[in-house]
Amino acid sequence: MSWLLRAADSAPGSMKVHHMGNVALAALTPAAAFLPKDSGYLFPVDLALGVALPLHSHITMNMVFSDYVPPGMRGIARGGMAGVTALTVMGLLHLNLRGPGLTSCVKQLWCNSAASKDKK
Repeated sequence: MSWLLRAADSAPGSMKVHHMGNVALAALTPAAAFLPKDSGYLFPVDLALGVALPLHSHITMNMVFSDYVPPGMRGIARGGMAGVTALTVMGLLHLNLRGPGLTSCVKQLWCNSAASKDKK
């Protein structure tokens, strides 16, 4: 796992993890969108998305750093990205375990506020 901190884009297994993340996100995103809010499958989907999204973004940003950040600054950029990724994973884990869950929060963005006030 130290490859995540050093060079998430150039380690031997990182591309495999990145491509598996693509497949996971392609399957989990529609599943999260179409599962009913009382489904027993929603919690595992939220947990998987809470790990897959930050990990996928972390590896992708390291690719951007390799292309556009000068070599002397890459270590700082990658360290900062590792911190952002860690905070994101912890925040999403907190949201999924102690809050309504990632999917419910995103679905609330499309909820009509007038309709939700009428239901109360």
